[in-house]
Amino acid sequence: MSCNGCRVLRKGCSDTCVLRSCLHWIESPKAQGNAVLFLAKFFGRSDIISFVSAVPESQRPALFQSLLFEACGRTVNPVDGAVGLLARGKWHVCQMAVETVLAGGTLSPLTELETNGVFQDPSGAFMHDAKQEDQPSDLLTLSLGPKLSNPWTRMKKTMSFNSEDSEMSSFGSSGNDRKLLNLFL
Repeated sequence: MSCNGCRVLRKGCSDTCVLRSCLHWIESPKAQGNAVLFLAKFFGRSDIISFVSAVPESQRPALFQSLLFEACGRTVNPVDGAVGLLARGKWHVCQMAVETVLAGGTLSPLTELETNGVFQDPSGAFMHDAKQEDQPSDLLTLSLGPKLSNPWTRMKKTMSFNSEDSEMSSFGSSGNDRKLLNLFL
């Protein structure tokens, strides 16, 4: 018998289906199909199968749930995703988005008014003062060095897009084991 994930994706299902074990935490067969369809539209059918196949069977439900929360978070908050919603105390928005997907609803990005400031920078580090821009002295000042009073400039000086600067570390293993963060359980 075909699992609800394979049925929705219209692919052959077997006893060793990678999606079957991912869907046990979702109670309704219709909701299981809605979740798989949403993830297939967001990540792509083959990528979902690849992601799930890459982890041990015991971790597949957690991975599937994490992918569902991140896809829903990215849909309603394209800039920060689920982690941004969690960091700003708006996790309920992501949970409602997942419930909407499981019920068969559609999601769209939320505006700042709908989320009561989810997209605002709480530290104010990226806000600029409009009064300073309009002053003629700022327009006429030429400088070859960086303005160190601007936090964005300080951050740009420390940013590196060179992949050689980043390193991967592992704690208590040989580095060959795959590690997954279980963020949403």
